[in-house]
Amino acid sequence: MLIQISIVMLSCSGTSEEQLIGDWDRRTTFDRGGICHAATFVIDNIGYVVSGFNGNNPPRPFFYAFDHTLGGGQPSMGEWIRLDPLRNEIVRQQAVGFSLKAGDGKDYGFVGTGWVFRNNEYETTLDFWRYDRTKEGTDEAWEPVAPLPEELGALPRRGAFAFALEVDGKMRGYVGGGYTDRPDNEYLRDLWVYDPDADSWSREPASIDKRAGAVAFVLNNKAYICNGENPSLINDFWVFDPSQPEGSRWEQKRTMNKVHPDDTYDEEYRTLGRSFGVAFVVQTGGILRGHLVGGRQSSASSCWEYDEDVDLWTQRTAFFNHMNRQNREGMIAFSFPLTGRAFVGMGRAGVSAYLDDMWEFTPLEDDNIYRDMR
Repeated sequence: MLIQISIVMLSCSGTSEEQLIGDWDRRTTFDRGGICHAATFVIDNIGYVVSGFNGNNPPRPFFYAFDHTLGGGQPSMGEWIRLDPLRNEIVRQQAVGFSLKAGDGKDYGFVGTGWVFRNNEYETTLDFWRYDRTKEGTDEAWEPVAPLPEELGALPRRGAFAFALEVDGKMRGYVGGGYTDRPDNEYLRDLWVYDPDADSWSREPASIDKRAGAVAFVLNNKAYICNGENPSLINDFWVFDPSQPEGSRWEQKRTMNKVHPDDTYDEEYRTLGRSFGVAFVVQTGGILRGHLVGGRQSSASSCWEYDEDVDLWTQRTAFFNHMNRQNREGMIAFSFPLTGRAFVGMGRAGVSAYLDDMWEFTPLEDDNIYRDMR
């Protein structure tokens, strides 16, 4: 597909800059103030936000649902629905979340690991909790499930990555990487697989290097893992395919950095490296593609789209537009493939600015910077 590129002259700098494709539009505001490093999962067309941090200890006991089909407008602005506050044992930041359909036919949300505040200090954890939306409003809505198996070598962690894939006709959850403070401070590179029917974890051989603050997204039942820090930024990029035999499930893709002086594809790749960004998937020209935005890096407002057919990243409109870019870490992102919509927002800008806004990204459209100035 040929994409028309236009040029915008920036009179303040006397230079020119490409007007990249992709439209960011502001949607509904989170009504409890700004938070960062919250856990999320999606069930059907509802996104869920679990806990998070706003500069005060302990982390917030928030539990909200985001329904992007409500709120009026064309397209709809979305609405936040307040759910029962979390029990103290679940409250945390830098945790992971994923959703799975279990053998009983129910869709469950899972949240675990992270940084918990106990005895007036933070410590990493390896516990996991299961949310049953059919029991919302009761004491049984959240129940503890098997923690990462310490007896098999798993360590408590924060800043891990997670994803869900179908394996032999059943859904499995995966959790890997992160940073642990027990028994010694170190970055991790392991990968663990959760079976919701057996309520048990097993270890999957991992090829990636140690890291925290990485992101993962899923395309065609393959997980793509990239970015992170250890403690400097990591620029490698991997795909995990559970359909392959053990030992052949990991494949390294092109490095996400300017590597070869003679290659033109990676000329702008220097801005791809980041940690604690977010990934989402949305259809571009009828094809579901992964996107990356936000994080700890001077150019982390840049947004990139991944084409798995050619293993190339293309830069899209910066978050949240050309007029007012903003670097944020610990944002949340929701992908709704059933409706073809994706949302990014909240997070922390700088040291102490915690944001409460949500933005929708629409690919292959020019960004309307004037509509967003409100």
